Amino acid sequence: MAGSDAQVIRRRPSSVDSASRARSADARSDARSASEKEDFVNDWQEMTLTASSADYYFNSYNHYGVHEDMLKDVVTTSAFQKAIKQNAHLFRGAVVLDVCAGLGLNSLLAAQAGAKRVIALESQPELAAMGRRVAERNGFGPEVVEFVCDSASTLQELPGGLKQVDIIVSTWMGYFLMYEARLGDVLTARDRWLKPDGLLFPSRAKLHMAILEDAPYRERHFGFFDNVWGFDFSAMKAAAHSEPVVDAFEQAQLLTPSTCIVDLDLHHCQASDCFEMASSFQLPAKREGKVHAALFWSEIRFGACHKPIFFATGPESMPTCWKQTAFFFSGAHLSVRAGDTLRGMVAVRKGSEERRQLDIKISYGVNTGKQQVR
Repeated sequence: MAGSDAQVIRRRPSSVDSASRARSADARSDARSASEKEDFVNDWQEMTLTASSADYYFNSYNHYGVHEDMLKDVVTTSAFQKAIKQNAHLFRGAVVLDVCAGLGLNSLLAAQAGAKRVIALESQPELAAMGRRVAERNGFGPEVVEFVCDSASTLQELPGGLKQVDIIVSTWMGYFLMYEARLGDVLTARDRWLKPDGLLFPSRAKLHMAILEDAPYRERHFGFFDNVWGFDFSAMKAAAHSEPVVDAFEQAQLLTPSTCIVDLDLHHCQASDCFEMASSFQLPAKREGKVHAALFWSEIRFGACHKPIFFATGPESMPTCWKQTAFFFSGAHLSVRAGDTLRGMVAVRKGSEERRQLDIKISYGVNTGKQQVR
């Protein structure tokens, strides 16, 4: 109205208006959620691990989790670190070959110790690619640490026209010392490329065994099949006994002292010393008990060091990722008394060309009695 103050009329929103706006907001929210979900579903990062599920099933070395366990193994890793760091005078200016390099920790240690060049030989493409990224992130480009995706048996020649190397370093050992079956790669590299006066880190490996008593474990993992939810699954027992048990056991569970059944001088041994071996044993019982399993563990030594460096994976040692490997005996278990002698033999062979597969046979008996075969 002319000449009068304009009035602004404010109207409180009705419940109908509020509901309408709420529905509109919900619709917009639903649209955003649908859009975000679609974007999320469609936005897949490129996978860095391209091996098939079969590759992982038959070769768990592809799993990064395996390497995490190894890197966190203070006993093993610190031994390699000390062996290299405390002997930097051997690595300074040297050409080093890291066989079965994995993610390349030993290569980094060698480069840090002053190696002129490190060839990291790794057959798994995913690990080689990741190791290359790790090396570069730590300031070691391919001119110092060069990853080569191949194996010692199939690589035609070393990069850059190299004919020989000064040092070979490798964390080749596995469960039961030999289970990874990568020692052959180290020995092939030694024969093809190591200088006559070259060095090996480590340079010696032993496999020890003792007799184990562990009734609770036997009952939990084998006796269990006698009654599975009211059913008789005992047909599973033979198959269960055919598999090794990787676990940490106690020194007090050993019925006997240990004995060395394999002693490898890596400068001179052959693959057949591991994979076509047979060794007899004779162990005195320390106390009364029942024979449940044969227990195995390894000892690794670095002989080129000016101060002795070694580590062991036995029940008396600090725990490692390798633990110990037990082979439980099936059937009725033998009883022993203190002073009895357990006699037998251990044989190992590669059951096939599968890198990790081993056949292991154990015979055992008390005193001069008939021996059983596992």
